[in-house]
Amino acid sequence: MRILKYGKSLVRFSIPLKWKTLDLKVKKRRALHPLEEVFFKQLESPIGERPFSSWIKDFKKVLVVVPDITRYAGVNLLLPLLCEKYLLDKDVTILFAIGNHRKHSEEEKKEILTEDIYRAFPSLDHDCYSTSSLSFFGMTKSGIPIYLNSALSYADCAILFGSINFHYLAGFGGGRKAIIPGIAGYETIIGVHRMVFSEKGKHPMAKPGVLAGNPMHEEIMSGIRNVNKPLFLINTVVDDSKIVAIFSGNIEHAHIFGCNWYLKRYSVKLKEKADVVIASCGGYPKDINFIQTHKTIEHAVRSVKSGGFLIVLGACQDGIGDDYFLKFFDYGSSEEMEKVVKESDKVYSQTAYATKLKAEYCKIVLVSELPENWVLKMGLIPKKNIDDAILLADCGKEKTCYIVHDGSKLLLLHEGGEYGV
Repeated sequence: MRILKYGKSLVRFSIPLKWKTLDLKVKKRRALHPLEEVFFKQLESPIGERPFSSWIKDFKKVLVVVPDITRYAGVNLLLPLLCEKYLLDKDVTILFAIGNHRKHSEEEKKEILTEDIYRAFPSLDHDCYSTSSLSFFGMTKSGIPIYLNSALSYADCAILFGSINFHYLAGFGGGRKAIIPGIAGYETIIGVHRMVFSEKGKHPMAKPGVLAGNPMHEEIMSGIRNVNKPLFLINTVVDDSKIVAIFSGNIEHAHIFGCNWYLKRYSVKLKEKADVVIASCGGYPKDINFIQTHKTIEHAVRSVKSGGFLIVLGACQDGIGDDYFLKFFDYGSSEEMEKVVKESDKVYSQTAYATKLKAEYCKIVLVSELPENWVLKMGLIPKKNIDDAILLADCGKEKTCYIVHDGSKLLLLHEGGEYGV
């Protein structure tokens, strides 16, 4: 009997006797302890930058950029320590790197910052659509205009919080994404997302686990190099709300170092692809909607044979996660969709296109609460329970099967693939 997380519950199921199975899990890591001591040690021994106490001393107006409510980075644990030791005599403003996400409630701001920090310092949500609150920072190497929140223009320096994870287009989240797309204008956000296309189809290096040669990552870094403000990065790795690693310093070098550490510990290289892969997102909130569930599909798809079965457990209790998403599936094939997505001003058009490509590669069975007609429109196979999904994949013959317990975190790599930082 196997057990996997699904939404806010657990599902139990049995594997056909003729299947050869391999369970794949993320190794549980301990929280850093004592956190205060480890954090200050990291700040005073940063990667590619002066010790933080030396770096911060010449600045008065400090902008602190933190992730929004959808990307927990342990800010509530680290920012109070940072403020108490280094920022009490500074003019501090906190900016939430929302990108194109929705704005926060005041309670959500307190949850991210702690109530004490929320009351001690002014904070504001970034608004990518408000041209009056954006400043021009030049052009990227390919000519995308760089518009960033004007709070960065007014500050003497910026401290950037982020959390490292895999990103299906930019290789990794965290780090430089605090700036672009985090506090960028919508024109800039759309511009860097379009970089994932080559002349025909998706760029082969625009995928999770890759920085070197990744067109979206390189375009973001091209834009950030135009920012004429000192930047100090504080990147965390978070596991079930515990901070298990911290990387601080130069926005480029510290990020690359942290991503390399993360890739080695949160990916598995497999010699053979399986006939069937069964992947849980890891439960709520990792499968709160399809946009989040897609991360698991992306992380697992390279481990299944062409034409094989990828069974994904993603409850999607909040639906798709984007009102416009399903409209992109009005186009029959990925080639037809590509023409539209290349010109689209909708960020999640990229996710729709990525879903279509994977549905053309293998049979994706989605166990979810989504209406069946929505799932079918995406080219996926809807099932309401895992037993029916397994029955569909079982033909009574021997099959190889991988069982993934936390697909939102664990990246499955085929040894023939090209990965690295």
